[in-house]
Amino acid sequence: MRLDRKNHILGKISNDVFLKKYWQKKPLLIRDAIKNFKSPITEKDLFRIAQNENAISRLIEFKRGIWQVKYGPFKKSDVPKKINTPWTILVQNINHHLPFAESFLNLFKFIPYARLDDLMVSFATKKGSVGPHFDSYDVFLFQAHGEREWKISEQRKFSLDKKSAIKIITNFKTKNTWVLKPGDLLYLPPNVGHWGVSQSDDCLTYSIGFRAPGKFEIQSKFLDFIQDNLITNKNNLYRDPNLNLQKNPAEINSNMIKKIQQIVNQLRWNTNSINNFIGQLLTEPIEGAVFQTSKSMTVEVFIKDLVKKPLKLNPKTRMLFIKNNFYINGELIEADKKSIMYLKQLANDREISIKSALNKKDLNALGIVLLPLYLSGFIDFIQ
Repeated sequence: MRLDRKNHILGKISNDVFLKKYWQKKPLLIRDAIKNFKSPITEKDLFRIAQNENAISRLIEFKRGIWQVKYGPFKKSDVPKKINTPWTILVQNINHHLPFAESFLNLFKFIPYARLDDLMVSFATKKGSVGPHFDSYDVFLFQAHGEREWKISEQRKFSLDKKSAIKIITNFKTKNTWVLKPGDLLYLPPNVGHWGVSQSDDCLTYSIGFRAPGKFEIQSKFLDFIQDNLITNKNNLYRDPNLNLQKNPAEINSNMIKKIQQIVNQLRWNTNSINNFIGQLLTEPIEGAVFQTSKSMTVEVFIKDLVKKPLKLNPKTRMLFIKNNFYINGELIEADKKSIMYLKQLANDREISIKSALNKKDLNALGIVLLPLYLSGFIDFIQ
């Protein structure tokens, strides 16, 4: 199934209205977000990816009154038969494995890439579920195949089941109930309780999740960033040539306290260093992401390919920019002014076509910027 990049996934609601009235505020149900939808992603695709060591997958069952979870990779023999207890298998980052999944995420470009996390796909047998729960991030739930009933709660306080291996709400109170059919879309803000149960023998649901780093994570990683980027003389040791005899040898004297306070106060960061931290933080690839590096290549050979074939970002690659500074997979890219327009296009559209739009000098400069990214496996040519 082909998707038009201009396709509007929010039905009659405009992107602006959605962001003002619904984003992180209240749920929204959209019937027929994509009409006559037939999922190109199948149960077999999901099981094949779940066998991959680099995939993140889970199998969830409700057995003997307890919610149980197993983590992949899975063998075929690990998957229960459909006639047994209802179960659900979930595989994250499907957009890293299937081209259609990557194109499906383009329908949600009205949310900045800096917030976008991944496309997770779940397969459930009849009555399969992951139980009543809540997420700390925004999520779009798109029904791709079969039917799933969603119960939504508006309660603010949840009690969690201490026996279960996953966070299950024990005092779930239903406010709304909807049955989603293929093509229907449900948006849920953070911390909204929800409980999805498959109503059909086979049920596929796409979950578009969004990143929401915690304050502690941001602060601790920033301290690590500052430490890694300190420019200081390591041989410049603490000195106290005018040390006085003190009555209590265990006491930290006021002069030492003052000197150390001065040293700590010398730590400084500016807008540029904070921006670099933000760019690198938000483009860090997922844990376990593997990029296939290429053999060495000259700039001349690379440029010959560059004018013939379009370039695209690796599905695992995260690329963002702040003004004219570019960040890719946690790294800052140095670029000249003539390359900026093309790098922005690459970041926004996740692909570019250069052809012969640049003169030889500017083309060479762009090639110098892009070649290391190609050799690292961050970008590749569209064949």
